[in-house]
Amino acid sequence: MYDRRLVAGGAAIALGVAAAIAFVFIAPRWVASSLNNLAQQQLGRSVSVRGGTHLDFSPLSVRLDDAALSGPAADDDSLAIASSVVIPVTLGQLFGGAPDVSTMTLTAPEIALLINERGEANWDFAGLTPRAMRLTLEQAHLRYFDVRNSQSMELDHVDGVLDLRPDGGAAFSGTAVINDRLIRIDADLKSLARINADGSPIELALSANEGTANFSGRLATAKVLSLAGPVSLASDTPGPALRLLGLPLPQGTTVTGPITVDGALDSAGRAYAIRNATLALGAFRAVGELAADLRNDQPKLQANLTADSLRLDGFVPVSGAKNGDWGRTALPFSLLKSFDAEVSIVARSLAYADVTAGASNVGATLSGGKLDVAIASQLANDGEVSFTAKADAGAVPPSVAVSIAAQDAEAQPLLGALTGARGITGKGDFAADLTASGTTQEELAGTLKGTASVGLAAGNISGLDLAGLVLAARQKILDGWPAPAAGTAFDNLNGDAAIADGIVTFRELTMQSPGLSVSVEGILDVLRQGLAISASVSANGQPLLSVPVIAKGLWAHPKIYPDVPDILNNPEGGFSRLQDGAPLQGN
Repeated sequence: MYDRRLVAGGAAIALGVAAAIAFVFIAPRWVASSLNNLAQQQLGRSVSVRGGTHLDFSPLSVRLDDAALSGPAADDDSLAIASSVVIPVTLGQLFGGAPDVSTMTLTAPEIALLINERGEANWDFAGLTPRAMRLTLEQAHLRYFDVRNSQSMELDHVDGVLDLRPDGGAAFSGTAVINDRLIRIDADLKSLARINADGSPIELALSANEGTANFSGRLATAKVLSLAGPVSLASDTPGPALRLLGLPLPQGTTVTGPITVDGALDSAGRAYAIRNATLALGAFRAVGELAADLRNDQPKLQANLTADSLRLDGFVPVSGAKNGDWGRTALPFSLLKSFDAEVSIVARSLAYADVTAGASNVGATLSGGKLDVAIASQLANDGEVSFTAKADAGAVPPSVAVSIAAQDAEAQPLLGALTGARGITGKGDFAADLTASGTTQEELAGTLKGTASVGLAAGNISGLDLAGLVLAARQKILDGWPAPAAGTAFDNLNGDAAIADGIVTFRELTMQSPGLSVSVEGILDVLRQGLAISASVSANGQPLLSVPVIAKGLWAHPKIYPDVPDILNNPEGGFSRLQDGAPLQGN
């Protein structure tokens, strides 16, 4: 009797073990079958599992390896392929053969959103509406491609949760890598089915260390992937933010910020326009139209803006210059080859350094590494100034050309900003046409060439008493400019200069006033910041000195002395001959 019970118990255990083994190997197949049936019913698609099904115990789940969701037709690419699909289950669901497939995790899925030549989207499920489903994506790769126009887009390293709603909408919250930057993405789409029809409302928020973007509008692919609706962009570091948007700005390029843009986005493919835009870049504020065309290898930016004020200082590249030393920092010519641009700005006022102007028009075009800038401004008292600059980053070495023309202009701010000569006042005309080549400010200074002219009236050279300087030079050799004095007033100041290889040559610079007449000739060495000039000064028609006065050395601290032979080596003998009025020959 006891033996029979033992045998029966052993048989029961054996049957139980056999049932458990059968369950482990067979039950996962039920899950795969259920998932395929659900896809057929809800989507009209099939699910294939090429890598087998497995039961995992911690946590309890079924894993489908190398699983794929088919495209609309048998010969179409799969809509999605995953390295594995993990579906959490309970024992009851397994024994009942009815797993809940509304929640699953996809590992390394490849998701292909495709539109064929007939305009049919592979995510269009022919009027069928998927039931609610939550998909956790781990290291997903998403690819969009439209055969009609070859438009493509990719997202890589996508991690997050995708919720598919029974109303046909979808929401995603997670991260992705875009242009080598990790981006946080939060999106809510009203209807998957309407994307390729009349378009679906969408709320989209992107955030990264480089900045944020928020969009509320419509997403459509019926003709081309497009977005239309309000957009807001913000970044404290504009350079990295522009690289994030696909503009290949060289690393190290400095664009001052912060920057914010608000307006109505209207995009078609990789061409974006922001209408009624409000732009803030640092202290600059403007309204107008912005556009970026990223369809080609060379991006193109366009802007048509109106601003109350425009300060140009922030747009001048940093050169590394110091007092008495030209900059040796490489200028950002490579930036000019990174994109093309067309910019037009109408400003009610313009400022640069000490220069302020009224109504101004600024236009800039950049194409193939060649920059062309033109500025025309109204000055006070009906004066005008025009400025043009050209730069060719494709030349070896890069080249620059600058032209400046001012009429009825106040001298002090303009000459101060352009040449550093801030002590000259007066009103009149001046012009310069200059060219240079090189990669640094120092190289540009050494290759400078061109012409310049000035004609001023009713002005003053502040801090310098020319008559007193000449009288002092009659007595001794001056080591540097004298201490600041009241200045020298003039009725007219006129002169022309020729520049070659960084050397400015004055043939005759004249200054006239009722009691004083000055004539200057000589050279300024722009690269070395030196000078060698000769000045003759007369008072009431009589020379203050029988010979010219020489200023020679660094222009900040020259030696100043009469033009007497060998006076530097023999000052006593030189001044003695000067006082005796002996015939003299210049140095």
